[in-house]
Amino acid sequence: MNHIASAVDDCSGAKRVRRDMDVVREILLHVEAREDLRAQAIVIEGRDPLIVGRHIEMLHQEGLLDGTPLRSSSEPNYARVLVRDLTWEGHDLLAAIKNDTVWGQIKKTFSPSDLASMPLKVIKEVGVEALKRWALGQIGGAGN
Repeated sequence: MNHIASAVDDCSGAKRVRRDMDVVREILLHVEAREDLRAQAIVIEGRDPLIVGRHIEMLHQEGLLDGTPLRSSSEPNYARVLVRDLTWEGHDLLAAIKNDTVWGQIKKTFSPSDLASMPLKVIKEVGVEALKRWALGQIGGAGN
């Protein structure tokens, strides 16, 4: 099932964003693929800028992205973050969920709402264990 992150109105009229681990993974992959360390806004093609921006803000708050938050009255729903790079923790999380086969197994096992409600630490641990099994299977399958 393809889950799309959503923004919903709360009682104040502001938009609330539901955490989506596919969006988190896309952001981490996008930042890792960049060629330079200049602080800049991140745009993910095909994704709602509000959803991407709020996820970037949350990732920055969790210490996964190195960047500079900017608060503006024109963007009251979240602080815009100019991103430089992944932090050490950001690289570690991405390493655990970067492999497409491993990520596919995780997504087959857990629903989008399960993933959205799990602490990042648990997702990282599950990813590391799945990656270990995958890597050992690759070594075993190589005829060594």
